[in-house]
Amino acid sequence: MILIKKYFIVWWIPIITYLIPILIFILGNILKKDELIDLSLIIFFINVLGNIISAIVQIVIKKWYFIFPQLIVTIFLFVITSVIFTLSPPDYYGANKTIPKNIIIEIPIETEINEDDLIVNDFKIAAYSQPGIYTYYTNYQLNAKGSFFIRVFEITSNDKLSEKEILYRSKIIVNDLEVKMYSGEFVIYEGSWGDKYGARIELWYQPENGMEYKITEKKYVVEGWMR
Repeated sequence: MILIKKYFIVWWIPIITYLIPILIFILGNILKKDELIDLSLIIFFINVLGNIISAIVQIVIKKWYFIFPQLIVTIFLFVITSVIFTLSPPDYYGANKTIPKNIIIEIPIETEINEDDLIVNDFKIAAYSQPGIYTYYTNYQLNAKGSFFIRVFEITSNDKLSEKEILYRSKIIVNDLEVKMYSGEFVIYEGSWGDKYGARIELWYQPENGMEYKITEKKYVVEGWMR
């Protein structure tokens, strides 16, 4: 109780306490642990609230002039934190993942694919743009109009990756039943450039009249796009 009382009465203690989330944030980046990054944010915002309460206490005990360093430091750190997590938030989803060695897993092709690169009823993934941005190609024979789309799962955890974004972006409308090559794009947001992990990429089809169904799947080494 004495420590808590001092925290609110001694004006510089809430300011110094910002070192705790800062150090945890740095440690989280060194160890590439999202859990530590999240913990640093929680402690940071708790301390922001503590600084505001302490500023009110300073006014009550007639030391109102101490609210200025408290609020200046708080506003400065809040702005810096907002910029970091808006423009380039740390994402270590793929940093500590292990790619299984007992499965067949492919690496996305680094060039565009043409029809001659596909066999009958084929499905391939290419990555020739920024890391995390993928193009899929397929020439599957269809018996009904509808649309292709993609679903992606991390292999070891079966986490569904970027579900809404991939579903929307990967959609390809099929207006005729002519045998030809179709291509579409999708982005995996989980993880950062260079942190590679295994993903199961599924090709699905939604007929105009009927239930959606999975056509095929392949396992690929992927990485996330850095926002």
